[in-house]
Amino acid sequence: MPNLDQDNRFLSAGTSALSDYILSKELFYPLGGDLPRLTLGNLLLAERRLSAVGYVEQTSQVDAVHEKWRVAWDQKATQEFHARLELWKNFISDYRTSPEMNADRFPVEVRHRTILKLLSQEMDKSPEIDQLLQLDSLLRECLIPGGIVWEKQVEPAFDNNDYWFLYGRLKSK
Repeated sequence: MPNLDQDNRFLSAGTSALSDYILSKELFYPLGGDLPRLTLGNLLLAERRLSAVGYVEQTSQVDAVHEKWRVAWDQKATQEFHARLELWKNFISDYRTSPEMNADRFPVEVRHRTILKLLSQEMDKSPEIDQLLQLDSLLRECLIPGGIVWEKQVEPAFDNNDYWFLYGRLKSK
């Protein structure tokens, strides 16, 4: 999981490339260097994490691109939702097959679930939401409630009710 400094660098670069990305055919858009690939989900997550420490500098630029390219934005969000759902499904399947080998991957893999939450707020109701709810039922059975899995300073951006999956760890057996 990136730290807040990395999120800041990513958000700045991603915001600058956002119009080009939205109009491109690529879902995972290269930004160069050691930055993660640009996706709406990665951008929304970095923005949300940084909001916990009062950073809102790029928000108006992101909102402007969102308004200008609404249809393209929605298409990207839907496309990414599908891709992230597959990644999350794969993790849950791996975990269920071998909890002792996969429980410690949870703090990294839950990033996909968090992005799915953020993307679901960006798009119309999708039939894939039902699949996500089924995966959530499986996750609730295995989640041991606790503190936030990421650094404590981002906690204000992730309400325990809406982002319940970030608060705990998975059983290892």
